[in-house]
Amino acid sequence: MNEQVDEPRDARRVFFALWPDDKTRSALRFATQRAVQASGGRPIAKANLHLTVAFLGELSAERLAVARAVPPIKVGEFEITLDALGVWPESKILWLAPMAPPAALGELEAQLWDGLTERGFGAEDRIYRPHVTLARRSRAIEEGVVPVRWPVRELALVESVPYGKNVHYEVLQTWPL
Repeated sequence: MNEQVDEPRDARRVFFALWPDDKTRSALRFATQRAVQASGGRPIAKANLHLTVAFLGELSAERLAVARAVPPIKVGEFEITLDALGVWPESKILWLAPMAPPAALGELEAQLWDGLTERGFGAEDRIYRPHVTLARRSRAIEEGVVPVRWPVRELALVESVPYGKNVHYEVLQTWPL
């Protein structure tokens, strides 16, 4: 378990995510650069690329401590192949996703929400669509993508910190799978 010191704030916007290593992050950027440009969207900073597993929203320090108590979740290491590219028309988000999400990802998401709901968190009322957001305000594109293989070894608790007109993501803690 990797724990980092973080400063206290009244409310913190947090989520659990899969956080790519530098090699995977570079592969994601390289494989999707043309698609991002073709979409005309506002690209997500390379350092912010991730795959959200459970979004918790604004939490007090007390609720954050409760959320930290849920992991570790032992599903074992697994690999995701990100090979589907698209734009959601309602949100105009350009995304990269697995055509066939691995069973371990579904198990991780389910076990994480089981632990969170046991501790009083409300699960999101929508179908889980695992994806990496590549750009915002994008238009539909007709681009293909070279598949990116992502070896997943840990779960991260991440905070979204406002940074000017953008956001910066800080990994608060990680747990091996």
